[in-house]
Amino acid sequence: MNLILFFNGWGMDKTLVNHLPLPKNYHLKIINYPYKIEKIKESYKKIIYVGYSFGVYYLAKFLSKSHIHFSKAIAINGTPEIIGKYGISPKIFRKTFNELSEDSIQIFFKTMVVSENFQKPSKTMEELKIELESLMINYQPQTNCFNQAFISERDKIIPSKRQIAYFQEKNITISKISSGHYPFSVLNSWEKIIRAYLYPIICYNV
Repeated sequence: MNLILFFNGWGMDKTLVNHLPLPKNYHLKIINYPYKIEKIKESYKKIIYVGYSFGVYYLAKFLSKSHIHFSKAIAINGTPEIIGKYGISPKIFRKTFNELSEDSIQIFFKTMVVSENFQKPSKTMEELKIELESLMINYQPQTNCFNQAFISERDKIIPSKRQIAYFQEKNITISKISSGHYPFSVLNSWEKIIRAYLYPIICYNV
C-alpha cells in the first residue's frame, strides 16, 4: 500500500478533495492547519507528498525540518515563499487579515473560481483569522523541496506569474492548468496529480 500525504490550503478542510478518486493501492491522509502529523503507523511502500496553496509552504517547512527521505513532492498553486516576490504581496496579505469577514470570504471563494464540486469548509471566522495570523507572525521563506509544480493559468490568489518565475528559477517541471486558484475541476483525480510518478516514462499535458 502507498500513501498520498496532502497538505491543504488556508481555511480548507477535507471537503476540498473528498470527491477525487484514489488510484488502486493508495491511501490518502489530509493535513489541515495547524499542519501537525501524528506518527504514520502503517508501513507504506511509497509516500507522495502534495501541497496545495498555503499547504505548499507548510509542506516545504515540514520536509526541511523532518529531514525525510522522499522521492516525490508536488506543489499545486503555491510556492515555498508564499509571501513576497514569489507569492502573495505583504500588502495584500495584511489587507486580507485586517478586513476578514463573511463577505470577504465569499469574495475569496469567488476569486478562487470554484466549481460545483466545491463545498464550503466548516471553519469559523476565528479559525480563519488564527490561521492567517499564525503565518503572518511566524513566516520565514522555505527552501524548495518540490520536483513538480501544477500552476493554474488564471490564479489570482497566488499570481500565476510569480509561481512560474519561482519554479523556473529552480528548474522544476511545471504543468499549467486551465483554471483559477481552485484546480480540482481539472485535476479531478489523484491519478492525474501523481501520474508523472506512477508513469514516469510517459509525458502528459494537463
